[in-house]
Amino acid sequence: MLGAGVFVVFAPAASLSGSYLLVAIALAGLVAALNARSMRQLSKVLPIAGGAYAYGREYLSKSWGFLAGISFILGKIGSVAAIALAAASYIYPSAKVQVAIAAVLIMTFISLLGINRTALGALVLSVPTVLLLLLVGFVGLQQPDASVQTELSLTGIVSAAALIFFAFAGYARVATLGEEVKNPAVNVPRAITIGLVFVLGLYLLVGNALSRRLGPDLESSVAPVLDYTTATMPWLSRELVIVIAAAACLGSLLSLLAGISRTSEAMARDGELPKLLASRSKRFDSPWVAELVLATIAIALLSSGDIVWTIGISSFCVLSYYAIANLAAYSQLAKANPGSKLLAVIGLASCLLLAIFVPVQSLIVGASCLAASLALRAGLIRLRLAR
Repeated sequence: MLGAGVFVVFAPAASLSGSYLLVAIALAGLVAALNARSMRQLSKVLPIAGGAYAYGREYLSKSWGFLAGISFILGKIGSVAAIALAAASYIYPSAKVQVAIAAVLIMTFISLLGINRTALGALVLSVPTVLLLLLVGFVGLQQPDASVQTELSLTGIVSAAALIFFAFAGYARVATLGEEVKNPAVNVPRAITIGLVFVLGLYLLVGNALSRRLGPDLESSVAPVLDYTTATMPWLSRELVIVIAAAACLGSLLSLLAGISRTSEAMARDGELPKLLASRSKRFDSPWVAELVLATIAIALLSSGDIVWTIGISSFCVLSYYAIANLAAYSQLAKANPGSKLLAVIGLASCLLLAIFVPVQSLIVGASCLAASLALRAGLIRLRLAR
């Protein structure tokens, strides 16, 4: 959640929402909170790896579980490509694709060493990011307001929230690692809540700082956090900001690879993906085949170079994933807690609303990929039955 999103997504979101960027951030945060509630509920009663994929299979059907799992995998592979390109844009923009490939390979190697090293690496990379963003946010409270009031556009705000959701989407990543978390029934819900509350507050601080100081220039900024620190904190080294931004992207990339590979592994164990993807390293207990395959696909996607378009695809697929999580929560709550069903329904509806407001090209590509995946699965099932 403190990776590439916070460093790149506020600019295109501001071009859609204008001076109502904070409203868009709050809306994305509200949708994330509704989703988090469903994920917390489900992780308490079903503390296993796979996230909404496992919840969909348990409380809906195997088909719904497959759709959740493939939505997560497709969305996050797109995120891996976008984040690697974002990191490369900071590190060495003249050789962006080559550096992005190197970033994916290095983070995959760390992830192959096991979840403890992955968590430690993500923690180390996140600390300077938190410090920098807190500094940006609090300095922004002291800055004069340079923003220009724009006309209210509900469509623009919802579209901006759909993009900003990309930055929130990591709050339930720990749910995909359920079997590797100590006392998951307690610690997974706790991690989801703490992470989401902290990041929402930080996003509002940073969004306020960027919109107040950069004003209309925020919409065209390629590196808004860097532009902000250059304008307001000349004493802070540009090179240091670039290094921190790149480190944040790499930390996000590392946690992404861990989450995607374990969802792929869970699906392979259930026969929804090739069994080979369930193979685990005996030494490091990591799903090494899945990690290598996913890294290969992500590297193949790096040639697109369009971060915003890729973010749209990621948001669409991940919102579809959380829509199924809310539907699973509704099904589970219908048996355990009928009074809480309404919030699950609102969460489902809000996910679908944001999903249809991503960029049109992203919507078409994302929906086509999900439809093709379902058609391929149906064909393979018919072939299997015929044999």
